[in-house]
Parts: sequence; C-alpha cells; structure tokens
Amino acid sequence: MARPIKPTPILTGETAIAFLKEMNEPPTKEELKYMEEVKRIRDKRRVHFKS
Repeated sequence: MARPIKPTPILTGETAIAFLKEMNEPPTKEELKYMEEVKRIRDKRRVHFKS
C-alpha cells in the first residue's frame, strides 16, 4: 500500500517571501537543459496509433 500524503505545509514570514522570490525567477540554463531532456525522452516513449 502507498503511504498517506502528508498535509501541505503553510508558508509564512521569511520562508514564504523566499519561496515566492524563487518561484518568480526565470529558469536557469541547467533547468532549461533538464526540461528539454525530459521532453525528448517523453516524446521518444510516446506511442502513435494509426487510424
């Protein structure tokens, strides 16, 4: 059986501000490269059916 999902933490104060700042930053080159690699792998595994 799967483990139960823990409740989502509520961010307040400095933690909330730091989280929002990080979320508003554009992705880094490493993150963009990783996203492209994931997309390439996902597209490779996709199955196309002919109708």
